Amino acid sequence: MTSDARLEALETERRQISAGASDGATATVRDAATLIIVDERAATPRVLMGLRGRAHVFMANRFVFPGGRVEAEDLDLAATLPLGDDALARLSGSVAGGFTERHAAALPLAAIRETFEETGLLIGQQAPVVASFPASFAAFAERGLSPAAEWLVPIARAITPEGAPRRFDTRFFVINASRLPAISEDFDPPTDEFDEIRWVSVAALDDYSLAPITRTVLADVMTRIADGSWLDVSCPMPFYRVVDGRFQKDLI
Repeated sequence: MTSDARLEALETERRQISAGASDGATATVRDAATLIIVDERAATPRVLMGLRGRAHVFMANRFVFPGGRVEAEDLDLAATLPLGDDALARLSGSVAGGFTERHAAALPLAAIRETFEETGLLIGQQAPVVASFPASFAAFAERGLSPAAEWLVPIARAITPEGAPRRFDTRFFVINASRLPAISEDFDPPTDEFDEIRWVSVAALDDYSLAPITRTVLADVMTRIADGSWLDVSCPMPFYRVVDGRFQKDLI
């Protein structure tokens, strides 16, 4: 599928969301982060995804990457774990007033925390431990680890269009699965966020229920893998959002 076709798929879903929206207040856009764990050791690259149940308000019955909105504890920890210059540049482009370096640093931490909460995987490294970890990062401190935010590469950004019941300004990160101590083939979801968790081959995406934005970002990831730039934090990343009533793609 071409880039134009993917934008058209996003636009088609936007129109469907708009048509099904109820009258009333528009949902607040909240900062969020999600993590794409890529295993390129397989014959065909695969990514870790979870199936959200039918009862969820957002992305119900679809396979998604682990992630969620930024919480206060992510911001608390971000004060002690600043970003490198390249990551900061990616995450601070085209932001509203009041968005600080600390807000940017909280994004990979939110992706790491949510990944642990939803899959049980700890993205951490042996390092001087912050004296006082927020409660949601206690599992890292107990193992003598710090969240390895510098391992995450910002690779895309997307804002949920108006009319959706939940709206997020989501930053997508990638990480090489080789960073993990071991790759499990079986996952028992630790919470009710996912009905199941599995490795999904990028050659078999049509076998799964994926949102257009998920397919679009995965296509961007595969392009970056093909040209060897997917772990280069200095590369501009696509930003998908609605401008003047239609989805567009910018680079930031």
